[in-house]
Parts: sequence; structure tokens; C-alpha cells
Amino acid sequence: MFGTFRYRLLLAIGVMLVATLLSGCAARVTPQAQLEAPQPVYLVDHSRHASLVIPHEDGLTRYSYGEWGWYVEGQRGTLAGLSALLWPTPGGLGRKEHAALEVPPLPARVTPEGRQRVHALEAEAERVEMLRQRLDAYHAEAASPAVYSETYGLYFVPYSRDYWAAHQSNLKVVEWLQELGMEVRGSAWLSRWRITTSSRD
Repeated sequence: MFGTFRYRLLLAIGVMLVATLLSGCAARVTPQAQLEAPQPVYLVDHSRHASLVIPHEDGLTRYSYGEWGWYVEGQRGTLAGLSALLWPTPGGLGRKEHAALEVPPLPARVTPEGRQRVHALEAEAERVEMLRQRLDAYHAEAASPAVYSETYGLYFVPYSRDYWAAHQSNLKVVEWLQELGMEVRGSAWLSRWRITTSSRD
């Protein structure tokens, strides 16, 4: 057990060190160049974390992933932050649907914790719908009832994979963007994003 903890600790320190070294860099997001049926999606940069907004015929839905203690229970401070990063702790998938909203612009009430920038992207409509259905199904089929966070304006359910330095909120958003067919290079750990039109930009 101690060996596992030591491994996790060293790996987490390594991840944070790399993130610090890359703090001047950004995650380069490159959407597909040619789309048969383009569908808008919005990458929301909240300065330290990110979320994804998907418009649909009934309005729009926002998704975010985060550490349960921090996002849902409101545990703050250095100790809580280090605990969430240094070893696996419960994670949660946040979701909220907003009816009859037009984007852009994205209404402020969709992101009550604030945002630094909203990146308008496009992906293949079929991929977007598949991701939306998968996340909605996961949220609806959760074994525990959803818990509402006033801070983030989202309903959270427990996630099957723990949160820690190597699996945090921004890295989860990267997974979703890749699922939409986008290329993501560089470090997204600090929620710094750059949208490009070519992998050579």
C-alpha cells in the first residue's frame, strides 16, 4: 500500500512539475477541417477549469467534470486541493440543461462561476450527438441521485473514475474534444487553450 501511495505521489509531483514547466504553453485544439454536417459546440474556459456546452434542438446542455469534495461539497483551501491532486478521490460528472437559449452569445447564467473565454468550435453532428447521448445516459443512469452545486450551476453524479492530477477536469474535456474528432496537442492541465485551423499553426 505504501509503495502504491509513493508511486502516486511521485507521479502527481511529476505531472504538476511538467504543468508548471508548460505554464507558458497552451493546449492546441484543431477541429476537423472538412465537415459534412457541422454542429457548433462551445469550449468554456473558466480560468482554472473548463467545461463543454452542446447546443441542441431543445436548448443547450453544459457538462463538466470535477473532484467531488471541491465541486460538490465545497471543500476549499490548500489541503483540499493537494488531497484532490496527490491521490485518487471521488470525481463527479456535472450536467445542466437550459431550454430555449440562443448562442452565441452564451448567457452568463449558464456559467455562474464565471468564465474567461468561450471558444466556438464545430464538429461532425453525428459525433456531437453521440457524445451528448452518452453523457446524458451516464448522468441519468447514475446509482446515486444528482446533487446540485450552486457555485457551478450543475447537477453532479458520481463518476466511475477517480479524480487526481493525471485525471482532472481539463484533461476530461480534452477526452471529450477528441471524441468529437478534434486534435488536441500540448498541455491542457492549466486550462489554457489555443484554437488552430491546422496542426501546423
